[in-house]
Amino acid sequence: MKHIFLNKKSESTFLALHGTGGDENDLVPLVNYLNPTFNILSPRGNVSEQGMNRFFKRHGIGNYDIKNLEDETTNLNEFIRLSITNYGLDQSQMVGLGFSNGANILESLLQLYGPILKKVVLLSPVFLQPNKPFKDLTGVDIFIATSDNDPYVKNKENDWLVDALKAAHANVYVNKHQGGHQMNQAILEDLKKWLTK
Repeated sequence: MKHIFLNKKSESTFLALHGTGGDENDLVPLVNYLNPTFNILSPRGNVSEQGMNRFFKRHGIGNYDIKNLEDETTNLNEFIRLSITNYGLDQSQMVGLGFSNGANILESLLQLYGPILKKVVLLSPVFLQPNKPFKDLTGVDIFIATSDNDPYVKNKENDWLVDALKAAHANVYVNKHQGGHQMNQAILEDLKKWLTK
């Protein structure tokens, strides 16, 4: 995967996954704000949708290509594995952080591969595969920022996502906000606090 790695000689690393139309530079200012000392590993999604980068295909808004999602989740897992080896990263100190499309592939990673990341941040995710149980996530800390006003989230499905993660024994912290499909300063301040716990 095309990516950037910013080596700050830290034991901790953000794995930063952009939203639709973003690229590997998109979340760098955000993760630097959350913790400027962490290394940053940031891949670009392999899929191009009318010139916009994505981590997996869809057939229009809300209509996701689940087979491609699973293929690209396997690619992401392999990318993480190779990056840990190539850059000498401490896997136990990696924080997966995804926004929107990036959060959705992180969610898929937890479903297919379980606790390969011990800390995961899902910003504006959508519960894409409610029928697929999560692997055992004992010991995994998850921060979810979600809104009932998010136009991509139907029927409070993110409440089911939270329930499914808890059923898989993850430690889940939920920031339920009114802001729709976005990040805001209050979410980032809350996340900053959560990361230092």
